[in-house]
Amino acid sequence: MYTGVFFKRYIMGLWAMAEGVIYDMFDPDKHTRKIRDIAPLLIDGGRYVSCDYGTQNPTAFLLWSKGADNKWYCRREYYYSGRDKGKQKTNKEFADDLIAWLAGEKVRAIILDPAATSFKIELEEAGYKVKKAKNDVLDGIRFVATLLLSGSIFIDQSCENLIKEFASYIWDAKAEERGEDKPVKEHDHALDALRYFLAIRSFAE
Repeated sequence: MYTGVFFKRYIMGLWAMAEGVIYDMFDPDKHTRKIRDIAPLLIDGGRYVSCDYGTQNPTAFLLWSKGADNKWYCRREYYYSGRDKGKQKTNKEFADDLIAWLAGEKVRAIILDPAATSFKIELEEAGYKVKKAKNDVLDGIRFVATLLLSGSIFIDQSCENLIKEFASYIWDAKAEERGEDKPVKEHDHALDALRYFLAIRSFAE
């Protein structure tokens, strides 16, 4: 269950600093695919969407499908930063974007940022089943790391923002000085959406 700093600390009994990139086991050559290569493996079309919601901060949607090989594939991403674009979007605008982005693909549920209560209402009014994500950050990080190491999840190469975040999501050095494991709250929006989905992977199966 444990990798990197967590393996050293919990299994080897060593106090290890959680330095550097959090998902240092992520390898684009190993963990990414082209959609045309994975399409024949998919059991059905779009099955789930996971969402990290922001107003000034980015909002990220990820579209997930399960493969006949029993692995999960993140097929597409939507990423919008109100701060970078200079324009905030409303709940209605994001819901409309989601509908357009899905382009008619049916999903079983949307796994949503637990803090996005008003957006949950908007999505339900649009006819979507919404499940509140679990947000235990450290447990979620450990689980994502385990799935990456076991080769259980793959990312489509078109998911540029998600792939970039894997390379820039880092531990908080100041928190480490206090003996805490804590990520820096930057470059984590698509990764939060990924973690939200995988945290309830047993449900999705």
